[in-house]
Amino acid sequence: MHLEPERHRSPTISLTPLIDVVFILLIFFMLASRFGDWKDLPVNVLPSEASEQRQDQDWLTLTVTADGQVEMEGERYAVSDLAERLQGRDATVLITGEADAPLQAALATLDAARAAGLEDVQLELMP
Repeated sequence: MHLEPERHRSPTISLTPLIDVVFILLIFFMLASRFGDWKDLPVNVLPSEASEQRQDQDWLTLTVTADGQVEMEGERYAVSDLAERLQGRDATVLITGEADAPLQAALATLDAARAAGLEDVQLELMP
């Protein structure tokens, strides 16, 4: 009878299955992903009842035109010049847009109004 104590081997972790799983997941995500160019996102918003209520308030209306300019009080301005034109005003601003106006120009107008220090700025997304 042999009564010698068994030698314990320290457990080892094999990284090979982990690397295989990560590699398979990488291949899956590469094949399942679409890397397309998302240049335009069409946004169609239906008119709401809230647009009828805005007629009662005194608004400073900024209209984004189809060519990316901003119309304010009958005059057209570039979006880059808008922040200095709005400086020092204390009004409620409503940003509207023409039917073919780019959404990026409307968002840039919103940023310019916020940069000018106006706090109550609303964006109306209907043609």
